[in-house]
Amino acid sequence: MGITWLPTAWAHEPGLSYGAVSHGDLTQTFSTVEMAELGDPQALGPLLEGFAFARTQVSVDGVPCSTGPSEVRHVEADGVQITAELDCPPGETWTYTTGFLSDLDPGHRHAVEAFGTPVAVLADSDTAVSFGPGQSSGQVALAYLELGVEHIWTGFDHLAFLVALLLVARSLRQMLAIVTGFTLAHTVTLTLAALGVLSPPAGLVEPAIALTIAYTGFENLWRPGPRRRFVITTGLGLIHGFGFAGLLIELGLPRDHLVTALLCFNGGVELGQAAVVLVLLPLLLGARRWPVWERRGVPVLSILIGLAGLLWFAERVLS
Repeated sequence: MGITWLPTAWAHEPGLSYGAVSHGDLTQTFSTVEMAELGDPQALGPLLEGFAFARTQVSVDGVPCSTGPSEVRHVEADGVQITAELDCPPGETWTYTTGFLSDLDPGHRHAVEAFGTPVAVLADSDTAVSFGPGQSSGQVALAYLELGVEHIWTGFDHLAFLVALLLVARSLRQMLAIVTGFTLAHTVTLTLAALGVLSPPAGLVEPAIALTIAYTGFENLWRPGPRRRFVITTGLGLIHGFGFAGLLIELGLPRDHLVTALLCFNGGVELGQAAVVLVLLPLLLGARRWPVWERRGVPVLSILIGLAGLLWFAERVLS
């Protein structure tokens, strides 16, 4: 029994690493750039073995698994991978625990796949996950629902876009219409991208998302009418849907629970978005009672969001 890391096309970007439980060996894959920041890139074998393997524990029913000799190799794009045989006792409850996330940059995510099904994305505050040898529909649903909520809550570019949309809405009805248009649009492209029907490269999608933020922020200065804003929001929401699908494309969808995973991930995105809107609505509607908010608050915030979008665009094009 073992752990196998399965890198995808986007798997080697700094800030993201992968893991999956399968049969036979333990493999961990990181960005070469990220590992080079921790030590001599010419000594990646000992570096990875000491940094990752020695600080990762896989256990079954509380009994630790053992690993054999390791092997390091470079993989597609800019990834570096270390592999070793993993010997685990029989049992029902598997636990994967990391001990290195606190030594990586804040925000680093460590995706764990169990027997063909993604089960968790670990971070510094959440360093272990338990699972069984087979994932039920309920477990898959919960895992992907949580992934969807986390994806929207940690997607600061998407949140900035949402705030920019709501800043100039003059009533609850307008706000709900804008959110509905955005939701319908990104649901369509999220689904198409996750199923592989349309898969534009992240190198195009991420800069395009940044431009939608910049455009929306600066367009707020001209106070677009509700009908125009609804149409523009729906169109730009199609681009954001491809961004939401990024995590699903990285992790993959479980073949046995494909529909469940897709629906629950999208549902998690919607729940996360709804929670943000519920917090913003009373604040924004209440602020409209103050004339200074309309004259100064909305323009200043809109400009800041527009500038943030341009900054993100520059970073994503140049990276």
